[in-house]
Amino acid sequence: MLFWLGGSAPKPPLGAPPPAPAHSAPRRWASDQHLRFAPRGPACRSSPASGLGALLALLLAACGSDATDSHPQPKAEPPAWTDAPDAAIPIGQGQTETLPLTLKGEGAVATVTPPPEIEVEISSDSPELTIHAPYTTTGPVDFEVDVAGKSGKTKVPISADVKPIRWLDHPTWTGATGPEAREHGALIVDEDAAQVILIGGSGYMPYLNPLDDVWRFDIATSTWTEVTPTGDLPPGGGSRRVARIPGKKVAYLFGGYNVMGANNNELYRVTYDGGGVAFELLTQTGPPAKRSLHAFAYDAQSDRFVMFGGAGTKAYGDTWTMKLEGNNGVWTQVMPPSAPSPRYGFFYGVDEERGRLVLFSGAQGFQSLDPASDTWELDMRADPPSWEMVLPGDAPGAPPGRRNGCAVLDPSGPRLFVFGGTPDAMTSAPGLWAFDARPGKSAWTQLTLDAEPPIRSSGIGFYDPAGDRTLLGFGNTMTDVFQDWGVLGY
Repeated sequence: MLFWLGGSAPKPPLGAPPPAPAHSAPRRWASDQHLRFAPRGPACRSSPASGLGALLALLLAACGSDATDSHPQPKAEPPAWTDAPDAAIPIGQGQTETLPLTLKGEGAVATVTPPPEIEVEISSDSPELTIHAPYTTTGPVDFEVDVAGKSGKTKVPISADVKPIRWLDHPTWTGATGPEAREHGALIVDEDAAQVILIGGSGYMPYLNPLDDVWRFDIATSTWTEVTPTGDLPPGGGSRRVARIPGKKVAYLFGGYNVMGANNNELYRVTYDGGGVAFELLTQTGPPAKRSLHAFAYDAQSDRFVMFGGAGTKAYGDTWTMKLEGNNGVWTQVMPPSAPSPRYGFFYGVDEERGRLVLFSGAQGFQSLDPASDTWELDMRADPPSWEMVLPGDAPGAPPGRRNGCAVLDPSGPRLFVFGGTPDAMTSAPGLWAFDARPGKSAWTQLTLDAEPPIRSSGIGFYDPAGDRTLLGFGNTMTDVFQDWGVLGY
């Protein structure tokens, strides 16, 4: 490259603008460059603008100039899980916890390698991380979630603290401080008020003595208060099945037995707002036959009731739906391609989130109970509702068949607890079992825990969401009757 440094500046061509003044020429200096100019003698007649300006222009063109050279762009942030927990996640054996999985960063994707101690999955349908603790694990479990994207990869450490399930307490009461011993009472859980309403049942002095009392159990203080109900009071009796309306102070009762075990098919609305309990007998169109020891449930999404099985003039295996039209219940019988065999006194509960009724066992006969031992689920949201056998009777770990035990659906699993019951109408079967009701995870686990309450038949129970506990109580054996709760939790 040639640089012109001396002599007269070339004359501009005709019509060219005059040279710019010296002070207007741009000066762009690189910090690591030093230019040396020949000394200017008499022969050097070029103006600063025409000599130095041209030189600078040539140098800058030769060396290159970019306004961004000294201002590099910031690097992209690595991908991240923005709502990752910053403390250990408490979880009980048999429970399921779901964590939101909000990712940041272009193309960010999360993956996880489950540790051997617990189940960990990332949902493909929604941004969630699901953790399930088996009954074989206790204590802390650590693992990592990998978040990868176009700008790199981040490892997020996660810790779960698995608590063992156990019998926590065994409160009892007498006739002076609570309801008398009974079987087949109806329980309504009032989650907002942390209370449970007990309606009727049958007592033991004499046996099958119909009870028409109503009690309120305060979960926090573990105390009972007798309630004076209003409205269309149902006659004394037991085995009225409850269908609770989530989010409302309303439940419905269907069927059951009255004096001397006579079955009915009555439908009652129970309102328990404002501290009182009021009954209303509703009319019905085309109701099922009179029965007891059946299943009755409600699904909020389809706004529909379902009923199955029970005992009447025979063991029933029919499935029905009901819609309310004002104060009238309109019934329709469903004829599914497959269904449980006719049976009564089975164990069942409702998974309200999935709209599933989970059912286990039950007696298929009268003289000989011939109890079933299979497990079914009714999809209450299908149109019409449909049955699926999720485990056969010979499934590994399944409890022996029985009737009239205590069953509670715990949504934290979700799982169905089975406690007690009788295989022969004379003895009560020992043991506590939990059925895993997660989709595709169906399995039974027998739980052998210290301080187990006395085994019994014909008990009742409920799940306490505020305390994350399951309470199982009442019922009888051939020699004992019970006024108690066995409290199962963490």
